Formats: sequence, C-alpha cells, structure tokens
Amino acid sequence: MKENKFDLKKVCTYAVIGYIIAVAVFSFAAWNKISASRIAKIYPILALLGLAIVAGYGWWLQLCEKKGKSSIGLHFINTIAKYWFLMEQLIQRDFKIKYKRSVLGVFWSFLNPLLMMLVQYVVFTNLFDLRGMGVVHYPIYLLAGIVTWNGFSDCTNQAMRAITGNASLITKVYVPKYIYPVTKVLSASINIILSMVPLLLVTIIYGLFNDLYLTPALLLLPIFLILLIVFIIGVSFLLSSLMVFFHDVEFLWGVISTMWMYATPIIYGIKILETKQMWLAKAMQFNPMYHYVEFIRSIIIYGTSPDLMEYVICAAFSFGSLLIGIIVFKKTQDKFILYI
Repeated sequence: MKENKFDLKKVCTYAVIGYIIAVAVFSFAAWNKISASRIAKIYPILALLGLAIVAGYGWWLQLCEKKGKSSIGLHFINTIAKYWFLMEQLIQRDFKIKYKRSVLGVFWSFLNPLLMMLVQYVVFTNLFDLRGMGVVHYPIYLLAGIVTWNGFSDCTNQAMRAITGNASLITKVYVPKYIYPVTKVLSASINIILSMVPLLLVTIIYGLFNDLYLTPALLLLPIFLILLIVFIIGVSFLLSSLMVFFHDVEFLWGVISTMWMYATPIIYGIKILETKQMWLAKAMQFNPMYHYVEFIRSIIIYGTSPDLMEYVICAAFSFGSLLIGIIVFKKTQDKFILYI
C-alpha cells in the first residue's frame, strides 16, 4: 500500500493562510451584501476568533507531535494521510460504478435535478398558490431544495451499505473501518458539487428575466457544503452500523427518508404551515434539513448571508450528528466481523 508523506506543519500553515484569504475575500467582496444581517455587526470578531482557533489548534497538534503525545485530531489526520491512497481508489471506484454502462454518465448529475424540478414545478404551481404564500422565484426555490435533498439522500443510501458492501476487504485487510462510510459519502458528495452547476446556470438564465442575480454571497457555499457533508457523515456512521446487524434498516430508511422529504419545505413554503398548522411550523425548527435548505436559499435567492443563528443551528446539527454517529460506530465496530 502506498503511503503518502505528511507534513503536519505545512498542513496547519496552509490552513491558516487559506482561512485568512477566505476571510479577506469574503469581507471585501460580500460585505455590502450581508451588511443588513446581524452577522455583519460581529463578523470581524468571528473572523478573528476563527483564525485564533485554527492557529491555536494547529500549534497544539504540532506540540503533541513533537512530544509524542496522542490526540484525536492528530490520530485522525495521520490516519487520513496514511490511508489516503486507499480512500482515493475507493472514491474513484464508487464514482465509476455509479455511471458504469450509462449512456449519459456524469451528465445525469446535471439532468436529474433539472427534470425533477421541471415535473414538480408543473404539478405544484397548479395545486398551490405558491406566489401568494410568500414563495419568491419558485423554480430556483424548488431546485435549491431538490439539490440539497438529493445530495443528502444519495450520500446516506450509498454509505448505509459501506460496511456490508466491503465485507471482503474488511475480513482480509486491516483498515480503520470508519474509512469506508467516509469514502462513500465523499464519492457521493461529488454529485452534490456537480449539481451546483445546473443550479447556478438556471439561476443565471432565470434571473435574466426575473431580476435575480448571483452575488458574492456565493463565497459562502463551501461553508454550506462542509456543514451538510459533516451532518451526512454522522448519519452515515449510524446507518452503516445498524445495517450490519439489521438488514431491515435499508427498507425502513427508505420509508423514513420519504416522510422526512415531505416534512421538509422543499416543494412548499413554510408560510403555508404558519397559516394552517402553526405547531408544524414551530416543529420545523427541529428538522435539520429545513435549516440546510434555507441556508442555501439565503445565499442563492436572497444573495445574503444566513442569520447568525442559522450558522449556530446548522453547526450544532452537523457536529451533534457526527458525535452521535462516532459513538455508535465505535461501540459496534468490533462486532462487525461476526455479522458481515
């Protein structure tokens, strides 16, 4: 197995430099687009705090490495560096298998959300007075929700079988087992990124006739993707662990995910619930996917940064999901070999 050379000092340095550049670019390019939001008032403080956290954690990891001490962060980084070649091969394999013997191939990543948006737009604009219910730019509103939900659904469905589908490798070669669901999520996440292309293109074309423009707030899309993928990884750890012991999870998840999709304002607006079922509108605050969908809609449709509280909520769901997933996966992984 090929082993990548890894320089922790370089990684930390590049992380800090990258963070400074991102903060500077966003501050100068997008400041006028977010000045009306609450985050504008404390953005400089948040930027400096984030920089201090990144630099401090990097310095602490270097100190641990020099003194030979172990830490979760250092162990994770070294494991990823050690098995990166294998992860790269697994990601390429999964991505190629997905489009094997497909005439259109990767083009389906662009076409699928567009076709779903077209069908649902035709159906639901005739059933609901969505413009009257406060839904502006409905085609983009709908497409943003479809792209986000499809990404979540595709990633979790693939990662759910990460352990059972790699049983032959797990029984023959030692590799940290969490690598399998992570690589499944990363390979499926490529489709999320590809799906952003038709979303942005449709926004540009639609905006030419409806006064909707892309703004520098698009620089926040990487934050959205990171938070969403972290949340998906946490859910994937949980599902892939349960799938080993209970194969019914695959069918049960299909039902749950369908119910979850209709419980999320993808094809309808939250104001419909506020006028008819207020308790459902309040319960929506506990739906993680609602917050992720609203996050990307704020960026694409309104051209602004989401409210500060949305950052906190999305981050809480992401890292809460990851923590629960890691705990369940870690407690069950030693028994995988007995059931696969």
